[in-house]
Amino acid sequence: MVSVRPFVGQHIRPDFVRRVPAPAFDSMSGAERTEYLATHPESYTLVTRSPGDGGPNDQASTQELIDMGGEALQRIVDSGAFHEVDRPALFLYRLATDDHAQIGIVSLVAVQDYLDGRVKRHEQVNVGRAGHLSQHFEQLGAQSSPIALGYRADPAIRSLLDDVLARVDPIVEFTSGDGLKQAVWVMDDEADTTALCAAFAAHELYIMDGHHRAAAAGQLLERREDAQWMLGVLFADDRVNIEPFHRRATIAADADLAATHEALIQTLSLVEDDTRATELPEWPGGIGVWMNGRWWSGTLPDPASDSPLDSIDPVRLQTGVLGPIFDIDPSNPAGRINYFLDEKDRHVLAAAADERDVLFVLRPVTPTEVFAVADAGLDMPPKSTYVFPKPRSGVFLRRF
Repeated sequence: MVSVRPFVGQHIRPDFVRRVPAPAFDSMSGAERTEYLATHPESYTLVTRSPGDGGPNDQASTQELIDMGGEALQRIVDSGAFHEVDRPALFLYRLATDDHAQIGIVSLVAVQDYLDGRVKRHEQVNVGRAGHLSQHFEQLGAQSSPIALGYRADPAIRSLLDDVLARVDPIVEFTSGDGLKQAVWVMDDEADTTALCAAFAAHELYIMDGHHRAAAAGQLLERREDAQWMLGVLFADDRVNIEPFHRRATIAADADLAATHEALIQTLSLVEDDTRATELPEWPGGIGVWMNGRWWSGTLPDPASDSPLDSIDPVRLQTGVLGPIFDIDPSNPAGRINYFLDEKDRHVLAAAADERDVLFVLRPVTPTEVFAVADAGLDMPPKSTYVFPKPRSGVFLRRF
C-alpha cells in the first residue's frame, strides 16, 4: 500500500548530542523558547525557526528566517556534527522516558502516497505555514525532522525489528537536557532493509505528528519532480504514546457565574474528586474539571452521532459543553480558550485560575481513534493529540 525505502543519510555524532539535537520546541512557552535559542548557538532549532518562535531576530521575515536557517545548517555541518552512512540504510530510533519507550523506523516515505491518501491525515493544516516549510525544504535541500507516522502493529515487522536489535549494537546513545533517552541503530544489511520495506507494502500509514511537514512535502513535489520522498519515522500503534491536550476556558464577562457553574455540574454529572489534580480520566468520556477552587470528576455528554469524529472526547467537550454553555466557537474563540499539557501545567494553572476560569482535563485520544477518524476522511479539532516523546530534529539529516 505504501512505499518506504532506505536512504543515504547522516546521524548525529556522539560528541555533539548535547549541542545539536533540538528539544520539543512546541511544548515550550515563548519565554522558554527565547532563552533556549539565546543559550544554544548550535541547536538545530536555529535551522527550523518559523515566525513567532522567539529568540534573536524574531521579527525577521519568512525569507530572512530561511536564509538564517541555511547559515545555521552550514555551521552545524561544517563543525562535523553529523556522520554520513555511505550506503542506503534504515535507522532504528528509540525514544524513552522513565515510564515509556518506543522504537521507530526512520525511512523515506513516498510523497505521492500522501497526496493519494495512503498516508492519511487527521488534522487540517495552515496553508501559509506549510508553504513556509516547503520553501525551507527547497532552499536548504535538507530534512532533519522526521514525520511521526503510525501503522497497525504487524507481527512480521515486529519480528524483523527484534532480530535486528538482537544482533546490532546502537551507534549513538544519549540523554537530552530534558531527560529524554535516545538511541540510534543503523540497519544497512540489504536483506534486512528489503524485507522490512516489503512488509510495509500491505500497510497504510497515519500521520501522528507532522501534518504541516507532510503538506509541505506535497507542495514541493508539485513544483519539483525530484522531491518524491519525505523523511518519516514509523511507529507501531501499540507502542506509540499519545498525551492529551487539556483546555482552559474562560466564562464570558456578561455570563451569570453561578448559573454557568450549575450548568456544568448538571451537564457533566460532576462530583468533587481531588484525584483529578494528578490523574487522568480512565474511561471514554471521563473528564476532570477545576472550577470554583475545587477539582471534580464527571462524564461528557453522549456523542452527537456515531461518527468516529463525534466520539472523541475533545469533540464531545466542544459540542456538549464549550459551545452550548460557554458560547465558544473554536474557529473564533476570542481568546477564551487555551490549551495545556499535563500535570505540571495543571498545577500551575489551577493555582493561578480566577473564578471565571475552568480547566478541563481529558483522557488521551488513542491511536485506534486517530486511525478511525483518518480512515473516515475527517479532521480532528486543533490540539487533540500530542505525541510524546516526540522525535527530535538534529538527530538525523537527509540531504537532497
